[in-house]
Amino acid sequence: MGPDELRPELVIDEAGVARVCAAAAAAGALAVDTESDSLHSYHHKLCLIQLSFAGRHVVVDPLACGRAALQPFARLLADEGVEKAMHGADYDLRVLDRDLGARVVRLADTQLAAQLLGEPQTGLATLVEREVGVVLDKKYQRADWGARPLEPEMLAYAAGDTAYLAVLRARLAARLEGLGRAAWWAEECKALEAVRWEPPVPDPLAFERVKGAKALAGEARDRIAALWTWREGVAAAADVPPFKVLRAETMLALAATPPADLAALGATPGIGRGTLRRSGGELVRVLASAAPVPARERIGRPPVDRERERRVREARDVRDRVAKELGIEGGVLAPRAGLEQVVDRRPAVEAELADCLGRRWRAAVLAPALLALVESWRDGARRPDASPA
Repeated sequence: MGPDELRPELVIDEAGVARVCAAAAAAGALAVDTESDSLHSYHHKLCLIQLSFAGRHVVVDPLACGRAALQPFARLLADEGVEKAMHGADYDLRVLDRDLGARVVRLADTQLAAQLLGEPQTGLATLVEREVGVVLDKKYQRADWGARPLEPEMLAYAAGDTAYLAVLRARLAARLEGLGRAAWWAEECKALEAVRWEPPVPDPLAFERVKGAKALAGEARDRIAALWTWREGVAAAADVPPFKVLRAETMLALAATPPADLAALGATPGIGRGTLRRSGGELVRVLASAAPVPARERIGRPPVDRERERRVREARDVRDRVAKELGIEGGVLAPRAGLEQVVDRRPAVEAELADCLGRRWRAAVLAPALLALVESWRDGARRPDASPA
């Protein structure tokens, strides 16, 4: 069945959620995806939940159901007896945790599987086309999933993100099994299950994220900070993306050359009639009364430990050689942070190496080469003529 032929069931109430979740639990395996409105709102929210199981395709509308009605779904995600196939689940897991308090267990992430197979492109559409022979149209990739009503074509598009995951999961799993990497995948998926939502940390210098803001100084810098704070407040109140309130290039122009009155404000590129009518006076006042903001604290660079960097490079070279032999990316085999742990802690046995690298499978693969390298560092340190590390 092609994506255009999908006719998913739309669930909009508590009874429907309970019925679908019971059927999915009985099936013992399902594919899960979500859609949010992060491109179209300030307060991002869970807008759709897509489920495919036993030949059925379902789209649940969380905005219609409400959080309480979705608790059967949260319990389904936590059910050890049901496998959940997802693709690139990191963001989905965070949103499900934030909006539903849901925890996913028995995760089978097909993007992780593709990475462990050394696939050069691990996007869902690419993998589904190659492994399943179905072309997924990305027409609605940037759609506003918070808008209602949802057209049948959009529902079919959403269902396409789970409709082929079971087949994709089976084919990638078979390839991993053939390479002896199924345990690697299981360990990676288990680690991903631990991902949780973390609220952003307040940053008094967040205005510097505006492209070009770091080049401003003095009162111009104070003004861009005041504009940032004002824009965030307006966007939050209206639940729209900040760029829809005021674009970055307009903010820079106003901060650099503040208008003295409404006429001058209206002449600024990017200030339309609507903005002038709704917020013109407020913008002029904000620019005229911008309070001083603290300078970014200058932290001197710590001295470079050249011996440590040399050893990190040596460990990276070992990793890259092994990764090339395996046909996977070096960062998948061992991230730099793990290699730095190896240099700093100098593990002597595989279990200690696993603590450094964060995964048992990584340590098993790299132990012969990396432990030998660490031992060579020890031998060098023991030589009477060796320089201190």
